[in-house]
Amino acid sequence: MLHAIRTSVTALCLCLAGLVAMAAEGPERPVVRACGHHDYPPWNWMQDQRIVGVCAAVAQRAIERLGYRVDLSYVGPWKRCQALIEAGQIDVNICAFRNRDRERYSVFAEPRMAQNRIAVFVQKQRAPQMPLRTWTDLKGLRIGLVAGVSMGLDFDTFLEQHTEVQRTTDMGSVLRMLARHRVDAVPFGREAGLLQVDHHRLAGEIVPLASDALVGDLFVSVSRSSPLAARIGEIGAYFARPSYPEELERLFAEYHRLYLQRSADTQPPPVR
Repeated sequence: MLHAIRTSVTALCLCLAGLVAMAAEGPERPVVRACGHHDYPPWNWMQDQRIVGVCAAVAQRAIERLGYRVDLSYVGPWKRCQALIEAGQIDVNICAFRNRDRERYSVFAEPRMAQNRIAVFVQKQRAPQMPLRTWTDLKGLRIGLVAGVSMGLDFDTFLEQHTEVQRTTDMGSVLRMLARHRVDAVPFGREAGLLQVDHHRLAGEIVPLASDALVGDLFVSVSRSSPLAARIGEIGAYFARPSYPEELERLFAEYHRLYLQRSADTQPPPVR
């Protein structure tokens, strides 16, 4: 009898301790699902079935301060990420250029979260013969792009109307196409592209042209179907803080370093 009482008291104490711990932690936060480009370091990339990088860190900070928990589990490549946001199955696009199609199914946090310089990558031996003064210098070229990539309405439209666009699933595939002369040029973020060229052991073969094709604004956006859309102004307020530019610079340096460390451990075989 005494043993049974002691057992009951012990169980009650454990239960009360659990309740106290839960109360200390507060109520469980609502979860919002987020996705981003799976192959665009240091801005974001897929690692251990999660999206990590500058954009992931920034979006998480901007949203979780409002009382949410951000789930950055990998949901698929970049094109699928956007399709899921359009369908309302994912709440947040952690960073992307703004275009008319995305505005149709998303609301955008303002001001921008960052800017991205778009360079044009070419075979090294062709670079001296391919100056980039204006976009018209790209006319008639075979352009390689990752599926789902947008670089803003104007540049997207120019490429579709004046070049032969070929799309594939990831940057590694696009760079291999360039190395094997199957495309002539690859527009991509300058910093992200240089990391990818190094990662795929193509630094001696592929280079960016000296002039950028454009400098584009990157935004955090939310599906219009998400309850979080009503708080888009509060998300944007995070980027308006005077301390934000310095924070962004630190994060960029940190994730650049982290990707280089990861790249050394996961480098693919040379392109043949």
